Amino acid sequence: MLKQTPTKLVKTNHATISFDGKSIVISELENDTEISLEDVIEHRRIIHEFTGGKRHAVLAIAGQHTTATKEAREYSSQNIPEGRVAEAIVITSMPVRLMGRIFINFHKPGLPTKLFETKEEALVWLEQILSND
Repeated sequence: MLKQTPTKLVKTNHATISFDGKSIVISELENDTEISLEDVIEHRRIIHEFTGGKRHAVLAIAGQHTTATKEAREYSSQNIPEGRVAEAIVITSMPVRLMGRIFINFHKPGLPTKLFETKEEALVWLEQILSND
C-alpha cells in the first residue's frame, strides 16, 4: 500500500488537503459543512498546485453531515481536473452515503469514482487504479 506521509498540506475553511508528493491527494472535509462551487474551485486550485496537473488520484474523506450545493456537485461531475484519474470517497454517515450514491448515479462523474467505508479500502482501490496505467 502507498505510504501516506504528506509532503504538502493546506487547510481551507472546510477541508484539510494533503499530498504525498507522488500521486495521492487526500481531502479531509470538516463535519457539518456545505461545500460550495467556490470551495470546489479553491480545492482544485490547491490540488493543481500540489500535482502540477500530473497524474494523480484523490481520496475525499467526508465529514459527518457534509453536503455540497447543486452547483458544486454539477461542476465536480462535469469538469475533470487535469491529471486526475480516479476519486475515492470515504463516508461513514448513512445520510451522507445516500447523497454520495445519488451523486455518482445521477451526476455520473467522468472518471472512476467509488464510495468506501474506510480509508484503507479506498487507498487499496486507488493504488490499483494508479498501477493500471
